[in-house]
Amino acid sequence: MHSPTSPRTISSLLAPLVWLLITSFAASSGALAQAPAYDVDEVSRAAVQVHVDDGSGSGTLLIVDNEALVFTNRHVVEGFDDATIAVLVDVNAPAEPMFKATLKGFSPAYDFAVLKLTTDMDGNAVSISQLRNGHFDGFTVPDIPLHDGEDKNNSVRRGDSIALFGYPGIGDDELVYTTGIISSVQFGEYEGQRMPMWYRTNAEMSPGNSGGMALNARGEFIGIPTSVRTEYETGGRLGSLLAVPLVMAVIKDNALTTSWDDLQPEKLDFLQSPTFGSITLDSVSVQEPSMTDILSGGSIDVSYLGNSCTGYASASPDLRLNLEDPVSSLSIMFVALEDEDTTLIVNTPDGEWHCNDDMDDSLDPGLWFENASAGQYDIWVGSYYSEDLIDGVLAIYQGTLESSDDLGFGDSTLDWTLDTYAGETSLSAGFKPDPHEVELIAGGIVDVSSGGYAEACTGYASSAPDYRLHWSGTTGTLSFLFEADDSDDDTVLIISTPNTDWLCDDDSYTALNPLIEISNPEEGQYDIWVGTYESGEFVGGTLRISEMPATR
Repeated sequence: MHSPTSPRTISSLLAPLVWLLITSFAASSGALAQAPAYDVDEVSRAAVQVHVDDGSGSGTLLIVDNEALVFTNRHVVEGFDDATIAVLVDVNAPAEPMFKATLKGFSPAYDFAVLKLTTDMDGNAVSISQLRNGHFDGFTVPDIPLHDGEDKNNSVRRGDSIALFGYPGIGDDELVYTTGIISSVQFGEYEGQRMPMWYRTNAEMSPGNSGGMALNARGEFIGIPTSVRTEYETGGRLGSLLAVPLVMAVIKDNALTTSWDDLQPEKLDFLQSPTFGSITLDSVSVQEPSMTDILSGGSIDVSYLGNSCTGYASASPDLRLNLEDPVSSLSIMFVALEDEDTTLIVNTPDGEWHCNDDMDDSLDPGLWFENASAGQYDIWVGSYYSEDLIDGVLAIYQGTLESSDDLGFGDSTLDWTLDTYAGETSLSAGFKPDPHEVELIAGGIVDVSSGGYAEACTGYASSAPDYRLHWSGTTGTLSFLFEADDSDDDTVLIISTPNTDWLCDDDSYTALNPLIEISNPEEGQYDIWVGTYESGEFVGGTLRISEMPATR
């Protein structure tokens, strides 16, 4: 966030946004749960203040590929090609203007920009060796490792201790250091790769912190502080950090733009690939509700579409429906898992836009199409408030859905005839590599305990299988293990065997991870669901299929 000297930022980016906090954090929770493995004063020198003509923000100065680069938010420098960089010559004094920087590039899709140091304040060229040896009044750039997310054993998890470094407007150009934890991790997809997009934190953030530096307890640069949400009634606050793995993926993809003239207002784009996939329905399959787990929200204000469209959505569709046959009526409805406000936007085969905010007396949106034509329906689920990300279920059905009660959530069943969410594979005895691994997102709306599948079945899963195994050959043991990305998440495992027996497990493996081992498995089709123990949760993790018994 710019400091309060920027009127543009105050009007568009710094206004508090209503946020219904799922968890309330006491002020005392800001203390780090563990001592950081770095010297706070030393790493503080990497946190810089970025000045442009209409205000200031924060940034992180790093040496990357032999270039001195400043990572910051796009909105901190938007519209400017040059910036002044102030640094901590004395860590206990205000930042001093020391360098000039030019725009290297920015992301039109995500809120970050990269600047490159060019000269000192007198116009002399800046070299890497000078930055390393204290040539500038003793100032040196510390080595801050980038957390690119490639090491799966070193991922950022809920509960991790973090620290934020930045220059809030209330700090009189002084660096402010605050601490807290990762409250949640929001995953998404970039160019077909699943990765963290946002980290939510209870660490204190204020105007001017935008573009600053977030470190984990190991001293790794994990995110860029970008925005804060406030819940007015309780005063609860939750900060959002743009995840470094996403930033680095965009940079490596050469997806940065170098001219502000090329920055066009973002719009919904039905040419992009849908974030949560595509489904194909015909006149028969559409007679049963098709349900897809969706996360609403984005940065685009959809009111530009007119037609009473409102809310904020992502550029790419959330789901694409390919309707093979015309039907007399088609209902599309989104049901949030909490009592939160969402919106619905649909682009129909004729290119028209249709929107809804609240259906009847609920906050859930829905649209009904009479004599719906065959073709492509691109569907976005927005959040009424900017940057809100809301879990829920999108339902598509031939008929009229007037409320979530019409969906019969409690009566939904596990259905092995449906297409899987994460694909399928064929394995035979002696397969390599062992284990076979696939990343999944656990959770759904089906109450497994009420379905009469097996006595040990519990939790909540999607109606469609998450994964399907076609097994052949003879082996002594076939094991199915799901390990959540966050060890604190409680998941369950449900399998339908070739002879339609149901096998279920909750916590047989270490921690809260489920494990099912089958002796002398039959040949045939195994349909696999991974659920969550609590309703309304969606958990990322890895399913491992092996011929080796798991070690408990």
